[in-house]
Formats: sequence, C-alpha cells, structure tokens
Amino acid sequence: MMKLIMKLCLFCIDIVYPNRCPCCNCFIEWNRYICDECEAEVKVDADVFCRSCGKVKQECICAVLPAYDRAAVVSFYEGKSKTALISMKESSNRNFGRYAGENLGKWIEQQPDWMEADGIVAVPMHWTKKLLRGYNQADVIAKSISSVTGIPVEKKCIIKRYSRKAQHKLGAKERAENVYSFISGGRDLEGRKLILCDDIITTGSTMSRCAEILKECGADVVYAAAAATTRRKREG
Repeated sequence: MMKLIMKLCLFCIDIVYPNRCPCCNCFIEWNRYICDECEAEVKVDADVFCRSCGKVKQECICAVLPAYDRAAVVSFYEGKSKTALISMKESSNRNFGRYAGENLGKWIEQQPDWMEADGIVAVPMHWTKKLLRGYNQADVIAKSISSVTGIPVEKKCIIKRYSRKAQHKLGAKERAENVYSFISGGRDLEGRKLILCDDIITTGSTMSRCAEILKECGADVVYAAAAATTRRKREG
C-alpha cells in the first residue's frame, strides 16, 4: 500500500513538474527514478563491496572495527552517482535516494538475516537543516527500503544536535570528532535488530557512532545501508 501511494504521488507531481533523471537531468517516465544509460553507469555489483564495512574490498576498514555488524551499498560516490546525490542535497531531486532505497530493499529481501530486522533507522539531520532543505535524504532512503521490505521506519532513536560544521566538508579526523553531535533519543531498543540508513559511507565514522548509540540503547544487531560509498582517489 505504501509503495502504491508513493507511485501515485509521483504520477501527480509529474503532471506539474516533469520527472528528470538525477544524474543527467534528462526527462524520464513518471514512474522511473533514473534513465537506463545512467543506471548502467552507477549500479555496482554487490560482490565488489565488503559486506562487513561497506567499502570496496581492497580498501576494507574492518580493521578499525566499525560498530555496525554488516553493510550494504548500491554505488560509488563518484561520477553520475555523485552528481545525483549532490542534486538530492541541493536541488530537491529525491530520485536517487528512492532508487538506492528500492535497490537496497530488493537486496535485503534476499537476505534472511536482514529481513529479521525490527526496524529501519535513518541517520538524523538537525531539525533546522531539515526545515531549510525540506527533508532528510537518509529518510528518503529508509522509506524506500521500507516500501519494498515492509520493515517499519523507526523515529527518534537518535538525535542530531546542532553543529556549524557540515560532516561532508570535514577531513577524517574532524569527522571522527564531529560525530559526537549525535546522541541517543532515549528509546528502549532492548534486543532489537535494526537497519541504519545514510546516503554516503565515507570514513564510516557517522554510521559507527550511530550504531554505537543504538547498541547502547539495547539493540543487539545494527546493519548499515547506504546509497554510496567513497573510495580512495586513484592517481593518474
């Protein structure tokens, strides 16, 4: 039912604001999230990623022990997927978040352990920033996963305190320090298995901090799901 309502809303919106691909900005059908050409470029085979940390296998960060238990990722944060994610942050085109969430949901449906999850938690945004943007991109991904899997989205498990520093503009050391602006929402999560969502895994600091908070509140298992992951810049 939730998926049907979402599709109906997209159809109505398309009448006034024709649907566009978030990667190349070309017009696409009302019920598409991305054009065929761009999808062929952005979608990465699941076997490329480490299923424990969400990074490309050759750049695995499992040695630094991320607090989440397993990870699932759709694409690399580069090229057209980077363009699409920036458009989601800056121009209100939410298509890539919906596309990523739908693909993550389809993958999760094939994983019995992930399908045992009790809820989906979006990495939060401070309410003032959410008010200015109109939405939290992690919420878009979480709701799309939920529409495919039927796993409910949980609210107010984690709270984001105000920070003048935007996480995506910080270096690795600064990111690690800035994540302490995330705090517990005070919910009892005893014995629960949760899927934590965000748009990008960069150093893993944000996902790890949020996973720590969920586990401190009693969660037994926290999986991480993201639209994209970064990889080291290649020389040459």
